[in-house]
Amino acid sequence: MKPEDYVVSFDSAAAMLRALGNFLHGRDFPAMGSLPAFLEFAAKPLMALVNTMPDRAREFVYTWSGAREAIPPEKAGEVRAEEISRWATDHYPRRKYPAAVIGSSNGALIHLCAALGIPWLPQTSLVTLRRSDIGPDEPEREVEWGRKPARELLGSNPELALHHMLDPNQDRLMSRRMSYFRLKRMRLGEVYGRFLEENLEVGATIFLSECGLTWPTTGVAERHVFQFGGLGGATPEEFLRGGERVEEYLRRYGVGQRR
Repeated sequence: MKPEDYVVSFDSAAAMLRALGNFLHGRDFPAMGSLPAFLEFAAKPLMALVNTMPDRAREFVYTWSGAREAIPPEKAGEVRAEEISRWATDHYPRRKYPAAVIGSSNGALIHLCAALGIPWLPQTSLVTLRRSDIGPDEPEREVEWGRKPARELLGSNPELALHHMLDPNQDRLMSRRMSYFRLKRMRLGEVYGRFLEENLEVGATIFLSECGLTWPTTGVAERHVFQFGGLGGATPEEFLRGGERVEEYLRRYGVGQRR
């Protein structure tokens, strides 16, 4: 498989990479890069139509459109970290830069990179795996399901750590049909190193972007953790122990449990 077959396009890090790459090439970035520029005008009426649908129908469209990007779990071992790095660096024009950024994604950081005219090399990428028999409110089953594909993926990529994520709040619709494997590079790697050597000016500055946000995780295996929930809307305490807001949320989706 090629990286574009398994790196998820709707992920914010991928969108930021495409946006900055387009800018450094002097190109616009229509529809968050999800469509070629010539299709943007034609897609607007379709998007407007989807927005008029009843909630359940709109959720169905959203769930299945995202599931198209998920790969079969038996192909997890075919993911390659260095190929992802090569795909990332291919977004940028080859020329001499006065600086570069390596690390965590951040929207404001991408604006700064654009203003300075410098590339950003992402540390994290998202791969989703197809599955259908686990609900978004079943973290224990999700952990067990993910052990085998995680083992195969990490066995092929010793430079990666894996955050297997399940967020029934923000990713409820998508997680009905897929599992989120967020890959975090632990070493620079040959491809990123060569890109910096060949494209930075003498005396250039390398900035490290480090995210200081934290969230509870559960260790599953070496270089493999499980993350239940994520920043935004609900607290770690609500994910783990429930509460009034959680009860109301689950009732709204017809879930027969309180937490």
